[in-house]
Amino acid sequence: MTIPILREATLIDPQVQSNFHIEYTVKHTYPLHGHDYYEIFIVTAGKCTHSINGEAQYLEKGAMAFIRPDDKHCYDFYDGEDCRFINVNFYREVVESAFDYVGHSAFAQSLKSPKLSPYVMLSIEDMEVMIGKSAQIQLYTTTDKQKARMMARSFLTDALAHFFLRYRNENKKPMPQWLDLLLAQLQKKENFTAGLDRMNALADRSGGHLNRVFKQYLRMTPTAYINRLRLAYAKNLLLTTSMSIMDIAYEAGYENLSHFYHLFKQHYGIAPGKIRSR
Repeated sequence: MTIPILREATLIDPQVQSNFHIEYTVKHTYPLHGHDYYEIFIVTAGKCTHSINGEAQYLEKGAMAFIRPDDKHCYDFYDGEDCRFINVNFYREVVESAFDYVGHSAFAQSLKSPKLSPYVMLSIEDMEVMIGKSAQIQLYTTTDKQKARMMARSFLTDALAHFFLRYRNENKKPMPQWLDLLLAQLQKKENFTAGLDRMNALADRSGGHLNRVFKQYLRMTPTAYINRLRLAYAKNLLLTTSMSIMDIAYEAGYENLSHFYHLFKQHYGIAPGKIRSR
Protein backbone atom coordinates (compact mmCIF):
# COMPACT_ATOMS: atom_id res chain seq x y z
CA MET A 1 0.00 0.00 0.00
CA THR A 2 1.38 3.36 -1.04
CA ILE A 3 0.87 6.04 1.60
CA PRO A 4 0.40 9.53 0.09
CA ILE A 5 2.85 12.22 1.18
CA LEU A 6 1.61 15.79 1.55
CA ARG A 7 4.20 18.39 0.54
CA GLU A 8 4.92 21.73 2.18
CA ALA A 9 5.61 23.22 -1.24
CA THR A 10 1.96 22.82 -2.24
CA LEU A 11 0.30 23.39 1.13
CA ILE A 12 2.22 26.13 2.96
CA ASP A 13 2.35 29.77 1.90
CA PRO A 14 6.08 30.60 1.53
CA GLN A 15 5.56 34.17 2.75
CA VAL A 16 3.81 33.01 5.94
CA GLN A 17 5.82 29.77 6.33
CA SER A 18 2.75 28.29 8.00
CA ASN A 19 -0.77 27.16 7.21
CA PHE A 20 -3.94 26.97 9.33
CA HIS A 21 -7.20 25.14 8.86
CA ILE A 22 -10.08 23.70 10.90
CA GLU A 23 -11.32 20.11 10.69
CA TYR A 24 -14.99 20.09 11.72
CA THR A 25 -15.44 16.32 11.62
CA VAL A 26 -13.33 13.17 11.35
CA LYS A 27 -15.30 12.29 8.19
CA HIS A 28 -13.57 15.09 6.30
CA THR A 29 -10.01 14.36 7.44
CA TYR A 30 -7.37 12.94 5.12
CA PRO A 31 -6.89 9.13 5.25
CA LEU A 32 -3.57 7.64 6.35
CA HIS A 33 -0.81 9.94 5.08
CA GLY A 34 2.61 11.37 5.71
CA HIS A 35 4.12 14.78 5.09
CA ASP A 36 7.44 16.58 4.89
CA TYR A 37 6.55 19.35 7.37
CA TYR A 38 5.76 19.73 11.07
CA GLU A 39 2.18 19.90 12.26
CA ILE A 40 0.50 20.89 15.52
CA PHE A 41 -3.15 20.11 16.08
CA ILE A 42 -5.45 20.89 19.00
CA VAL A 43 -8.65 18.97 19.69
CA THR A 44 -11.19 21.70 20.40
CA ALA A 45 -14.30 19.52 20.86
CA GLY A 46 -15.17 15.84 21.28
CA LYS A 47 -12.77 12.89 21.11
CA CYS A 48 -10.89 11.02 18.42
CA THR A 49 -8.70 8.02 17.79
CA HIS A 50 -5.38 9.22 16.41
CA SER A 51 -3.56 6.48 14.51
CA ILE A 52 0.15 7.27 14.28
CA ASN A 53 2.99 5.10 12.98
CA GLY A 54 0.92 1.93 13.31
CA GLU A 55 -0.33 2.59 16.86
CA ALA A 56 -3.37 4.33 18.30
CA GLN A 57 -3.72 7.08 20.88
CA TYR A 58 -6.98 8.49 22.21
CA LEU A 59 -7.27 12.25 22.36
CA GLU A 60 -9.99 14.49 23.75
CA LYS A 61 -10.80 18.19 24.01
CA GLY A 62 -7.75 20.18 25.09
CA ALA A 63 -5.13 17.78 23.69
CA MET A 64 -2.39 19.49 21.65
CA ALA A 65 -0.36 17.01 19.58
CA PHE A 66 3.01 17.46 17.87
CA ILE A 67 3.40 15.73 14.49
CA ARG A 68 6.86 15.30 12.96
CA PRO A 69 7.90 15.11 9.30
CA ASP A 70 7.67 11.49 8.10
CA ASP A 71 5.05 10.50 10.71
CA LYS A 72 2.27 8.43 9.15
CA HIS A 73 -1.09 9.22 10.72
CA CYS A 74 -4.85 9.59 10.34
CA TYR A 75 -7.95 10.17 12.48
CA ASP A 76 -10.99 8.07 13.32
CA PHE A 77 -14.05 8.19 15.57
CA TYR A 78 -13.65 7.21 19.21
CA ASP A 79 -16.47 4.91 20.34
CA GLY A 80 -18.66 6.58 17.73
CA GLU A 81 -17.88 10.06 19.04
CA ASP A 82 -16.72 12.74 16.59
CA CYS A 83 -14.29 15.60 17.18
CA ARG A 84 -13.26 18.99 15.87
CA PHE A 85 -9.68 20.24 15.79
CA ILE A 86 -7.50 23.03 14.50
CA ASN A 87 -4.38 22.23 12.51
CA VAL A 88 -1.31 24.45 12.05
CA ASN A 89 1.50 23.38 9.72
CA PHE A 90 5.07 24.71 9.60
CA TYR A 91 8.07 24.49 7.33
CA ARG A 92 10.60 22.01 8.71
CA GLU A 93 13.31 24.66 9.03
CA VAL A 94 11.02 27.01 11.00
CA VAL A 95 10.51 24.44 13.75
CA GLU A 96 14.17 23.39 13.70
CA SER A 97 15.25 27.00 14.16
CA ALA A 98 12.80 27.28 17.08
CA PHE A 99 14.47 24.23 18.67
CA ASP A 100 17.85 25.91 18.18
CA TYR A 101 16.53 29.01 19.93
CA VAL A 102 15.35 26.95 22.91
CA GLY A 103 18.86 25.49 23.02
CA HIS A 104 17.92 22.21 24.72
CA SER A 105 18.77 19.19 22.55
CA ALA A 106 17.29 16.66 25.00
CA PHE A 107 13.96 18.49 24.89
CA ALA A 108 14.01 18.53 21.08
CA GLN A 109 14.68 14.79 21.06
CA SER A 110 11.81 14.19 23.49
CA LEU A 111 9.47 15.57 20.80
CA LYS A 112 11.18 14.01 17.79
CA SER A 113 11.96 10.47 18.91
CA PRO A 114 8.78 8.81 20.36
CA LYS A 115 6.80 6.54 18.06
CA LEU A 116 3.53 8.07 19.28
CA SER A 117 3.08 11.79 18.75
CA PRO A 118 3.82 13.76 21.95
CA TYR A 119 0.85 15.71 23.29
CA VAL A 120 -0.04 17.95 26.22
CA MET A 121 -3.41 18.73 27.78
CA LEU A 122 -4.20 22.45 27.68
CA SER A 123 -6.39 24.22 30.19
CA ILE A 124 -9.53 25.84 28.81
CA GLU A 125 -7.87 29.26 29.08
CA ASP A 126 -4.66 28.15 27.34
CA MET A 127 -6.65 26.40 24.61
CA GLU A 128 -8.65 29.57 23.92
CA VAL A 129 -5.41 31.57 23.61
CA MET A 130 -3.96 29.08 21.12
CA ILE A 131 -7.19 28.97 19.13
CA GLY A 132 -7.22 32.76 18.96
CA LYS A 133 -3.67 32.93 17.67
CA SER A 134 -4.28 30.24 15.08
CA ALA A 135 -7.36 32.07 13.80
CA GLN A 136 -5.26 35.21 13.38
CA ILE A 137 -2.84 33.27 11.18
CA GLN A 138 -5.74 32.49 8.85
CA LEU A 139 -7.10 36.04 8.95
CA TYR A 140 -3.81 37.82 8.28
CA THR A 141 -2.77 35.35 5.58
CA THR A 142 -5.43 37.00 3.41
CA THR A 143 -4.66 40.60 4.41
CA ASP A 144 -1.11 40.97 5.78
CA LYS A 145 1.27 38.06 5.21
CA GLN A 146 4.07 39.56 7.31
CA LYS A 147 1.72 39.84 10.27
CA ALA A 148 0.45 36.31 9.63
CA ARG A 149 4.04 35.07 9.71
CA MET A 150 4.61 36.78 13.06
CA MET A 151 1.43 35.26 14.49
CA ALA A 152 2.50 31.81 13.26
CA ARG A 153 5.86 32.18 15.04
CA SER A 154 4.06 33.32 18.17
CA PHE A 155 1.77 30.28 18.02
CA LEU A 156 4.76 27.96 17.58
CA THR A 157 6.67 29.56 20.46
CA ASP A 158 3.69 29.22 22.78
CA ALA A 159 3.13 25.60 21.74
CA LEU A 160 6.77 24.66 22.37
CA ALA A 161 6.62 26.43 25.73
CA HIS A 162 3.73 24.17 26.78
CA PHE A 163 5.66 21.09 25.69
CA PHE A 164 8.82 22.30 27.41
CA LEU A 165 7.00 22.87 30.71
CA ARG A 166 5.68 19.32 30.55
CA TYR A 167 9.18 18.00 29.73
CA ARG A 168 10.73 19.94 32.61
CA ASN A 169 8.09 18.79 35.09
CA GLU A 170 8.54 15.17 34.05
CA ASN A 171 12.33 15.32 34.33
CA LYS A 172 12.82 17.53 37.33
CA LYS A 173 11.92 16.89 40.95
CA PRO A 174 9.39 19.51 42.11
CA MET A 175 10.89 22.32 44.17
CA PRO A 176 9.79 22.41 47.83
CA GLN A 177 7.10 24.98 48.49
CA TRP A 178 9.20 26.77 51.11
CA LEU A 179 12.00 27.22 48.55
CA ASP A 180 9.55 28.63 45.99
CA LEU A 181 8.38 31.15 48.59
CA LEU A 182 11.94 32.00 49.59
CA LEU A 183 13.00 32.68 45.98
CA ALA A 184 9.96 34.92 45.50
CA GLN A 185 10.91 36.93 48.61
CA LEU A 186 14.51 37.22 47.44
CA GLN A 187 13.43 39.07 44.28
CA LYS A 188 12.79 42.13 46.46
CA LYS A 189 15.69 44.58 46.55
CA GLU A 190 15.65 44.94 50.32
CA ASN A 191 16.18 41.19 50.65
CA PHE A 192 18.81 40.34 48.03
CA THR A 193 20.94 43.38 48.86
CA ALA A 194 20.91 42.34 52.53
CA GLY A 195 22.70 39.11 51.62
CA LEU A 196 22.95 35.69 53.25
CA ASP A 197 21.90 36.79 56.73
CA ARG A 198 18.56 37.96 55.37
CA MET A 199 18.19 34.77 53.31
CA ASN A 200 18.82 32.60 56.38
CA ALA A 201 16.32 34.60 58.42
CA LEU A 202 13.64 34.33 55.70
CA ALA A 203 14.21 30.59 55.23
CA ASP A 204 14.47 29.77 58.95
CA ARG A 205 16.82 26.93 58.05
CA SER A 206 20.47 26.24 58.72
CA GLY A 207 23.12 27.45 56.32
CA GLY A 208 24.20 23.88 55.62
CA HIS A 209 20.66 22.83 54.71
CA LEU A 210 20.21 25.85 52.43
CA ASN A 211 23.48 25.09 50.71
CA ARG A 212 22.47 21.46 49.98
CA VAL A 213 19.00 22.43 48.73
CA PHE A 214 20.28 25.24 46.45
CA LYS A 215 22.83 22.90 44.89
CA GLN A 216 20.18 20.23 44.38
CA TYR A 217 17.52 22.40 42.76
CA LEU A 218 19.36 25.43 41.38
CA ARG A 219 22.81 23.96 40.71
CA MET A 220 24.45 26.82 42.59
CA THR A 221 25.24 27.96 46.11
CA PRO A 222 23.09 30.47 48.02
CA THR A 223 25.92 33.00 47.68
CA ALA A 224 26.03 32.54 43.90
CA TYR A 225 22.25 33.05 43.70
CA ILE A 226 22.40 36.25 45.77
CA ASN A 227 25.23 37.53 43.57
CA ARG A 228 23.22 36.77 40.42
CA LEU A 229 20.35 38.95 41.68
CA ARG A 230 22.68 41.73 42.84
CA LEU A 231 24.67 41.81 39.60
CA ALA A 232 21.51 41.87 37.44
CA TYR A 233 20.26 44.82 39.51
CA ALA A 234 23.63 46.58 39.17
CA LYS A 235 23.69 46.02 35.41
CA ASN A 236 20.25 47.58 35.07
CA LEU A 237 21.40 50.64 37.03
CA LEU A 238 24.50 50.94 34.84
CA LEU A 239 22.39 50.95 31.69
CA THR A 240 19.52 53.13 32.87
CA THR A 241 20.99 55.68 35.29
CA SER A 242 23.93 58.07 35.55
CA MET A 243 24.87 56.88 39.05
CA SER A 244 28.57 56.37 39.71
CA ILE A 245 29.86 52.80 39.66
CA MET A 246 30.78 53.10 43.34
CA ASP A 247 27.24 54.15 44.25
CA ILE A 248 25.79 51.35 42.11
CA ALA A 249 27.98 48.76 43.80
CA TYR A 250 26.88 50.00 47.22
CA GLU A 251 23.22 50.14 46.13
CA ALA A 252 23.44 46.50 44.97
CA GLY A 253 24.78 45.39 48.34
CA TYR A 254 28.55 45.41 47.75
CA GLU A 255 30.76 47.30 50.19
CA ASN A 256 34.00 46.27 48.48
CA LEU A 257 34.32 47.93 45.06
CA SER A 258 37.13 45.69 43.79
CA HIS A 259 35.11 42.60 44.73
CA PHE A 260 32.14 44.03 42.80
CA TYR A 261 34.35 44.63 39.73
CA HIS A 262 35.72 41.09 39.92
CA LEU A 263 32.30 39.45 40.22
CA PHE A 264 30.73 41.64 37.51
CA LYS A 265 33.45 40.88 34.96
CA GLN A 266 33.39 37.19 35.86
CA HIS A 267 29.60 37.02 35.36
CA TYR A 268 29.17 39.25 32.28
CA GLY A 269 32.61 38.97 30.70
CA ILE A 270 33.06 42.75 30.67
CA ALA A 271 33.92 45.45 33.20
CA PRO A 272 31.09 47.64 34.58
CA GLY A 273 32.45 50.79 32.95
CA LYS A 274 32.74 49.18 29.53
CA ILE A 275 29.21 47.79 29.54
CA ARG A 276 27.95 51.30 30.20
CA SER A 277 30.04 52.87 27.42
CA ARG A 278 28.78 50.28 24.93
